[in-house]
Amino acid sequence: MNTTSPPVELLAPAGNREALEAVVEAGADAVYLGGKKYNMRMFRADLNFDGEALAGAIEYAHARGVRVYVTLNNLQRDRELADVLEWARFLTTLGPDALIVQDLGVIALLRREGIALPLHASVMMNAHNAPMIEALAELGLSRVVLGREVSLAEAARLGAETGMELEYFVHGDMCLAQSGQCYASGLLFGESSNRGRCMKPCRWEYRLVDEESGEELEASPPVAGRYLLALKDMCLLGHLPELIQAGIYSFKIEGRMRPGEYLGPLVAAYRRAIDAYLADPGGYRLDPELWRERWANRIRDLSTCYALSHPGRGGIGYSGEREPAFFSTAAREPALTVSDLETSPFAGVEAPAPRVRPLPDGPLPLGRPGRPHLAVRVGTLAGVKAAAERGADLIYVGGEEVHPQATAWTLAAVQQAVEAAGGVPVVVATPRITMRRELVDLQAFLAGLPATGAAGIMAANLGVLRLARATGLPLLADYGFNVMNSASAALLAKRGVVLVTGQLEASFGHLAELAGESPLPLEVVVHGPLPAMVMEHCLPAALLGDQTAQQPCPGYCRDRRLALLDNLGQRRPLRVDQHCRNHLYLANDLCVLPYLGDFVRAGFSGLRIEGQLYDDSTLARLVELYRRHLDRAIADPQGCRLSAGEWESLLAASPRPLGLGAYRRGAAG
Repeated sequence: MNTTSPPVELLAPAGNREALEAVVEAGADAVYLGGKKYNMRMFRADLNFDGEALAGAIEYAHARGVRVYVTLNNLQRDRELADVLEWARFLTTLGPDALIVQDLGVIALLRREGIALPLHASVMMNAHNAPMIEALAELGLSRVVLGREVSLAEAARLGAETGMELEYFVHGDMCLAQSGQCYASGLLFGESSNRGRCMKPCRWEYRLVDEESGEELEASPPVAGRYLLALKDMCLLGHLPELIQAGIYSFKIEGRMRPGEYLGPLVAAYRRAIDAYLADPGGYRLDPELWRERWANRIRDLSTCYALSHPGRGGIGYSGEREPAFFSTAAREPALTVSDLETSPFAGVEAPAPRVRPLPDGPLPLGRPGRPHLAVRVGTLAGVKAAAERGADLIYVGGEEVHPQATAWTLAAVQQAVEAAGGVPVVVATPRITMRRELVDLQAFLAGLPATGAAGIMAANLGVLRLARATGLPLLADYGFNVMNSASAALLAKRGVVLVTGQLEASFGHLAELAGESPLPLEVVVHGPLPAMVMEHCLPAALLGDQTAQQPCPGYCRDRRLALLDNLGQRRPLRVDQHCRNHLYLANDLCVLPYLGDFVRAGFSGLRIEGQLYDDSTLARLVELYRRHLDRAIADPQGCRLSAGEWESLLAASPRPLGLGAYRRGAAG
């Protein structure tokens, strides 16, 4: 613990000039704001600053000794990068104190083109372990906004281990899902939370049900409503000593869509409390009147979220009565029908000729344009054997164990998988989220992995990638890296990656463009349950026993398969992994089998079935279908068509309706 009283920064949001002046006058040390493009608040035309207003805002703040950080923090397509660079050059002329960034490709581009402004890692980069922070430091970033699930105690350790300047949310609207890993809005609406246009499906009403029977599971004890994912607003006003002692440099207030009349008093309250503590730590007491004012003027009810412990029920606003705005209501997921076999929605999409890539020598069967490999991710040892026998070219094991009878992927189990695969290469995947406890375990696991015969490692975040390089095994990047442009792929290639996975919210046309530009082979997901959210919050524990994952738990998630039922009657599968994280999926599984000819034509190097939720017999039927039709599509991309009978066979093998995910529409913004 840091027992000194270091200087701290109070960082406030500003969505317009009125809010800017309010928070500066209230005592903010720094403000963060965005231009009219390339930031994470893109819904309202009356918010954000055009070029002239941005220049005036920076001049105003600097004249009063206040720092300004400009958000450049959403994901970008290749066709947008030239304009992003032009915008960054313009920002440089205005002299902000830093840019806040998310996209790996944008980071690489800014540094390559000599943009010398300091770069801060957005919370959307989901930094939550020391190797991730060290990797970001290697990329030239000078500050990291920690993931919202990182506790203050862990933040203190991360700061001490890495020496990185850390920023931490202290107040405002929080997401229940892990930042940067929520694809719900992008998949459902084409409005991506990674591109500043989240429609907040986490604020819908849901019921926790048995996935098979639809029976509602009543909360015990009862809760006040059905807003099961509606996280309360964060408030750490009562815990400023812990924040300061943790070594947090910047205390971030969320609220770029809030008016100045709300933000001014809020910033003033934090200013008074911080100054009082720094002036006399031993004599500091939070002014009760200050707290009463903030409580009376709250928007949602308040919680300390994950700063001090897992909040469980205490973090959720079940009633929804204080929800200030609902951005959307439950949406029907379009399901494919037999009539969709007649015309491909991708037939008119031009697929650029993929560049000729030097493919690395080694054990991985990386596909080539016109001959993509078929990869299958499995959850069990029996699934490995089924996939290999039905024609998989590449098999993924490991990562989150979400199958109800999932194999525990120990080193011995991986070795058994290699043997069961009968010569088909087996690559070991890692979880998207690897907090300290999991990371310690994973380091030992990675050290023993080369001896198992595994053909490679599919890393899911920058920290794991950094650690996995020491194994000497081929490295692949999973969809958790959110690769949307070739500059991101090029950056990963320099760090030893030999294949990248397409971002899940991208359209078919977008990914076809990326396949044509990427310096690395591109694999895309073509079938399986689509992940909407990954959460630290455990819904079964909270609802069925008023517990958290950190308390003794009888395993409410183990007795049956669970789902969330929305107001349209759609059941979205809910699975709990080996670390008690909750994974919410779409109601419809992804399926592109009728359009494999288009996917071959697009030049993708690999097509992946996400099969880890399926039982072994279902998985075997799916792999057999995809193998047969992929071979037909490779032989004749234009003439390959799925018959009505084959479609019925596919439906019979699927436990859920089938749809196209984001492929038809893709993420806007």
